[in-house]
Amino acid sequence: MITSTNQVMSGEDQYSNLGAIPLTPPPQYYQQLALNVNPEALEGSQYVFAADEKKKRPLHEIMFFGIGSSYLSGLCLGGVWGAIEHQQTFESSSKLLRRNHCLNSITKRGSFVGNSIAVLALFYTASSGIIGKVRDRDDLWNGIGGGSVTGGLYKCTKGVLQGSKFVGLGALCGLGINVINGTLDQGMSYGPEVVKDTYSDLFDRR
Repeated sequence: MITSTNQVMSGEDQYSNLGAIPLTPPPQYYQQLALNVNPEALEGSQYVFAADEKKKRPLHEIMFFGIGSSYLSGLCLGGVWGAIEHQQTFESSSKLLRRNHCLNSITKRGSFVGNSIAVLALFYTASSGIIGKVRDRDDLWNGIGGGSVTGGLYKCTKGVLQGSKFVGLGALCGLGINVINGTLDQGMSYGPEVVKDTYSDLFDRR
């Protein structure tokens, strides 16, 4: 098809009327459909698809977040400890010595506390994740078991009596960590629900 000179000069050719071709359905249809979706009508409170609610974060992601956040928290706590220790132990009036002593105290205590908490977080996240993989369940007992293993490893060189005490203490800490994480993730109803489910697992199956 040969386009005439007048059509070329005026900008009119066989493609000039493409904008007038109606789209079926028009784009406004999809926009209106998306805006009219009621989130409360979706199956599940926080997920578009019901299958997404059962998906779990991979173990390496949980460990990365837990160890990193624990290390940063330990740095902050150790830094505060070092600053308080500096104020209590330093007596010289020189500004240079005061600054150096303060920085040394903060870095010493900050790195110590950060490394210690990060190692405990490594033990806890790894052990609780492995227990969950073996049991193929994600519930309160994974945190309790992970805390027990962490406490036992932390004091395994101090004897059986000392180690058993920290096994129980670790179990309580694992319980507390699980409840706090669940409350932050699912709201205040998590505590009563997990206690009810745990009671059912212990006594209803007998």
